[in-house]
Amino acid sequence: MKKEKPKFKPQSIIPYAVGAAIGLAAFFIGYNAGAEGTSDGTEILAVAVAAASFVIGLLLHIIIHEAGHLVCGLLSGYKFVSFTVANIMLVKENGRLTVKKFSMAGVGGQCLMSPPEPRDSSFPFVLYNLGGGLMNFLFSAVSVVLFVVLKDVFPFAGEVFLMFAGFGVFFGASNLLPLKLGGVATDGRNIASLRKSGQARRAFWLILTVGARMAQGERCKDLPAEWFEFADDYDFNDSVLANVATMGLGRLIDRHDFDGAKILAERILDKGDKLIELLKNEARCELLFLEIIGEPCQERQEAIDRLYTPELIKYIKASRTQLSKHRLMYAYEKLVAGDEKKVERALGVFNKTCRAYPFSGDRESERELIEIIDRK
Repeated sequence: MKKEKPKFKPQSIIPYAVGAAIGLAAFFIGYNAGAEGTSDGTEILAVAVAAASFVIGLLLHIIIHEAGHLVCGLLSGYKFVSFTVANIMLVKENGRLTVKKFSMAGVGGQCLMSPPEPRDSSFPFVLYNLGGGLMNFLFSAVSVVLFVVLKDVFPFAGEVFLMFAGFGVFFGASNLLPLKLGGVATDGRNIASLRKSGQARRAFWLILTVGARMAQGERCKDLPAEWFEFADDYDFNDSVLANVATMGLGRLIDRHDFDGAKILAERILDKGDKLIELLKNEARCELLFLEIIGEPCQERQEAIDRLYTPELIKYIKASRTQLSKHRLMYAYEKLVAGDEKKVERALGVFNKTCRAYPFSGDRESERELIEIIDRK
């Protein structure tokens, strides 16, 4: 029997890419330290410069990556909505740019743009997805040029510019190769999937469009129902498609269709058994909320105990800038735990987060849900 030739897996090169980026910089830590006439103080300074370059390079390439999506999105007919790095968001409101505080668990940065209307069931997505990785590679090339030009006049050129270059190669390669990293599709994987599947193109367009409309103050309940119809063969294990499903879950909750929302949340968790934990946790959080506000019974209490795990608590804390998590914790403290001091504290945190929250439609929706909790 002929032995099948093993297939190449792009994921296998990722550890080597990381090692190359770090190793390249580590080599140049000794570039100056090993030079004739250097002192121990210079060696220590070289290590300090390399460490600072590591942190700065990481932040720079996150910004550069998202800026690449911004530039290529504008070239493709997209419209700017918001730009987020860490927990700082620059968002366009009423024609003006304002700064807000907002972050998403597991996401270092995001450039949110409104895509053009699709034509013949498609829209421009290739250049938009390529933009981030291409900008990382471009900055790496500039960093190498700066190293060559400045290496004889700047003693730490290697520690700075080659560290930046190494990060750029890693960011660019890991985003443009058609991979799934931690269950999340890279930009290269998105391009490959969108080219093959009309369903994937529709889901990707919906994610961008819904995000843009929410950022402009629209409420989930007002989004078209036909955007969130999920056939029996809908692939809830696909992170892009499942993302649309979690948006549909939010729409049902905003419409106060709690029975329908519970059915969809259970369907996401049941059918999406291979789904990434981030989206599973989003569904678990909303299912937990739905169980909490339901009529008290032994079965419902068991469901609450089953869902409210240390892992989910950790996720809720990591998502503390999201208003829905504070609404969930207020419901838990008020209707389950019953500690008045914690109830008051949870409501105070909700109100504080609400005042600074960047999405006005979400603020209105979440306040209505707080009123429902109070009536319980």
